[in-house]
Amino acid sequence: MRYRMELLLAGRARDELGCLEGLLSTQGDIHVTTRLLVNGDSDPLQGISVLPDALVLLVSDNWAAELAAFAERPAAERPPLLVVGPKGNVELIREAMRAGARDFFSPPIDDGEISQFIRQLARDRLVSDTRHTARLMAVINAKGGSGASMIAANLAHRLVVEGRRTALVDMDVQFGSLPLYFNMAPGNGLVGALEAADSLDVLALEGYVQGHASGLDVLASSPEYALPLSEVSETRVEQLLQVLGQAYDDVVVDLPRWIGGSTAAVLERSDRILMVMQQSVAHLRDAQRLLGILRHELTLATAITVVVNRHDRRGAVSLADIREALPGVDVVPLANDFKRVNQSINVGSPLRDVARKAPVTRALKALALSFDEADASPSRPPSRHRKGLLGWTRLGRA
Repeated sequence: MRYRMELLLAGRARDELGCLEGLLSTQGDIHVTTRLLVNGDSDPLQGISVLPDALVLLVSDNWAAELAAFAERPAAERPPLLVVGPKGNVELIREAMRAGARDFFSPPIDDGEISQFIRQLARDRLVSDTRHTARLMAVINAKGGSGASMIAANLAHRLVVEGRRTALVDMDVQFGSLPLYFNMAPGNGLVGALEAADSLDVLALEGYVQGHASGLDVLASSPEYALPLSEVSETRVEQLLQVLGQAYDDVVVDLPRWIGGSTAAVLERSDRILMVMQQSVAHLRDAQRLLGILRHELTLATAITVVVNRHDRRGAVSLADIREALPGVDVVPLANDFKRVNQSINVGSPLRDVARKAPVTRALKALALSFDEADASPSRPPSRHRKGLLGWTRLGRA
């Protein structure tokens, strides 16, 4: 199952190729091969026996011949194409479109731009390689302490009760505590699985997850194996999600309140995002900011559900206020039952086991069942995200 992305970088300007190679080499588990085109050599793939995962073409004054040579190749022999060229050349951009380019960048290239392109390539490759893909749900606090971990734990448990093979992943590799919600001692599961991600398969995955009596599998790590989120490889997260997708029907990921790198990789791949908040002006402000990041910076088209935890009908911020401030998302209230929720966490037992008939438990059941209904709806829009030419709308920068 080893997967290492192979990129071919081709062009005529030696110094610019060197700069691009350095930038690409910082993007995770990637191997970059550079090809210097010389006079009379227009086809950047000429003589290449094994096609790369993507071609990055630094066009020259001879860009018309270079793009034409690429476009004339059979479709099966044209890898995903990224074109790098000068700003303001509309004809060049049109020809890049005709040649099937995924995107067009102009120097100087921002690290964030190339990172998004690489993530999209990795996601497309992993999705195409996966025969069975679990439904992936990401749960994240709009503001710290809103209750995302409690909701992720009980939602995942509820899905198991409904007969679905489910994995619960605690992506907080520094302060994660999800095993405690099930009276389990945290181990080295998540960090170990990420370290072995490039060779991991479904059978090997069993050595890293912790099994709960209900049938739920938990993948987390203890504080003694903590590491900074910035050190978690996006590529390894993608590889791990691929294997989880093959092993389960549902994967619920409890994300730390940090957007970037590994967490963005989860969000971009998710079929549904649950954003958890409470009823205060501060929570609503942060929910607006997070929604803006998801929609406009990550440009996700994923279905988003806002879960209003500890809902109070007399709260200073009403459900109507939240719906008005966060248009285009589902808003679901969870009853305020601090005593039972706190008991559930303290004894390490899911809400269904300690308070089956409580309003908050019934609401979580309804939430889990609503996802099945939405997925079964014929009008449900596709959840896979931005595709096509110039996929991140940078024409204004070209």
